[in-house]
Amino acid sequence: MKPRKAAVKSIGSIISDSQNKFFIILMNWSKIVGKSNAKMMMPVELKQKTLEIALPNNIVLAATSKFSPLITKKANLCAGEDSVQKLKFIIEPAYFKKEKTEKIKSDPQTIELTEEDIYQKKQELIDKFGLEESIAVIAAKIELLNIKRGQND
Repeated sequence: MKPRKAAVKSIGSIISDSQNKFFIILMNWSKIVGKSNAKMMMPVELKQKTLEIALPNNIVLAATSKFSPLITKKANLCAGEDSVQKLKFIIEPAYFKKEKTEKIKSDPQTIELTEEDIYQKKQELIDKFGLEESIAVIAAKIELLNIKRGQND
């Protein structure tokens, strides 16, 4: 007894022509609109030669609408001539996840200053600028901390 050959259906018989063209557009989206724009624009549906594109807000809509003819042209180059005749933009912020910037807890480094270093720097500042002793101590600590931080970077 011979095994029966499974009937293989073509992709075209499983999905409609419009869906097929939409998948082609979806797979080539970053080529159509550019990598950075692809993060702010998402093709949602191709129905009756109208490509629906989701955008996160009105600011992106204002910038994007200027490039409608170019987007249409590039989509047609990918999906086939006359696949897309017009674009429909919808504002759908939920489609776009906001990348949260992770707060990095900085571990403050304690920089040790010796009394001898402070005394030497204080004397240097008094001699050089004629500063009062209390001001010279503060200035010496600041200057020494800056020097030490520079060495740690």
